[in-house]
Amino acid sequence: MKNLVLLRTPAEVTAHVRGLLRTSELRESAYVAAWIARFAAHPAVFAEISDGELEYPHFATWFGMTYVRSYDDPVISDLYYLHEIVHAVLLLYGEAPLFTAWYRKMNGVELSASLETEGYVYLEVPGLRERSFRDEIWADRYLGAERRLGRALRDIMRQDRYRAMSHPDPMDYCEQQIAAYARQNFEWANIWKLDAGGHDGGGPHASRRPAYLVVEEHMARFRASAIGLDEHVAWLRQHGDVPFPVQARLFAPVYWNSKLSYRLKQHGG
Repeated sequence: MKNLVLLRTPAEVTAHVRGLLRTSELRESAYVAAWIARFAAHPAVFAEISDGELEYPHFATWFGMTYVRSYDDPVISDLYYLHEIVHAVLLLYGEAPLFTAWYRKMNGVELSASLETEGYVYLEVPGLRERSFRDEIWADRYLGAERRLGRALRDIMRQDRYRAMSHPDPMDYCEQQIAAYARQNFEWANIWKLDAGGHDGGGPHASRRPAYLVVEEHMARFRASAIGLDEHVAWLRQHGDVPFPVQARLFAPVYWNSKLSYRLKQHGG
């Protein structure tokens, strides 16, 4: 991480996020504005990536920082930031949760954030689908049905998405992608069950504490304003440019191998 931007007030957070959005569709959307307003309730940190291999896959939003990414397509760029903002809003933190409870929570948040930014957003923002991905996306099968089903369509989409995570149709490429992401999330969670590598500030038992607990406990205090923004940034910087480098190094191969598999499938490999 480098060139950190520290945003201390709701006005600063709102202005910065709106400055990141590149499309009029999302900048002018009341749906997006509502998510930004909720995100702006807490101080925020944005940072550029210093190590692309390790940090691009790193889920920094969970531990209180959003990475700045560069995309040629402005719609994909805006959807990335919306996805991270929704994640940050939906994440609730608690001290010393059981690993199984934490895993369930994180998967629930991922399900909801994906539904919002890969599904519901196309129902809420007119004209967005025409400007986004050229290939078929999972949401395409639902577009147009809202006129008949109303708000019930969202419940149907949630049920279908949940099913696809564990029981995808073998003939449905989009559902196979969803299931692959779920398997990747399982590997990610197991990595955070490992020790924190001293990221909890040191001490004789620092290396024995699961990393997910270190994050949850710190972020619970940060969200409750028991920790200030400067102290939070110092915590992020404990190990240099890459926060939680042990977890970053372990997850990066999982992520990039999955990306390669996806690209090979796209090209018929």
